[in-house]
Amino acid sequence: MTVAPPEPQDVEAPPAPAQPARSPWLTASDQQIVVLICVLLVAWVGIRQLELSRWGREEIEIRHQQPLELAYIVDLNTANWLEFSLLEGIGEVLGKRIVSYREEHGPFTEIEQIREVRGIGEKTYARIAPHLTIGGSSEGLPPERH
Repeated sequence: MTVAPPEPQDVEAPPAPAQPARSPWLTASDQQIVVLICVLLVAWVGIRQLELSRWGREEIEIRHQQPLELAYIVDLNTANWLEFSLLEGIGEVLGKRIVSYREEHGPFTEIEQIREVRGIGEKTYARIAPHLTIGGSSEGLPPERH
């Protein structure tokens, strides 16, 4: 017995597997990198926002603390013109006048004597008197706060 080879039939070839749609700009690996970068940027923005908000904490003790009053005290008999110029209403010229007056007339014995310096009137004296002292005495010092 002889076997005859099968007759060729019109057999269709199996369909080719469907190719995933390709992006016209990026390949699949490029798209994954872009997604990873976006995720990292969003995470960084979130963390940065938390840092700027101090992680939800608030420093209450500083917000409620009373401000300190600083007293700038100048000794009339030892200060130079620059130290006098730091007082409100006293500039370089008036500071040098005070030093010149002290050199000509000797040391101050009372704080009120500074009014004898040309250019220091009632208003200027009232502004600077709390900041003046003579030889470390407490005269003219602001009262202590309790």
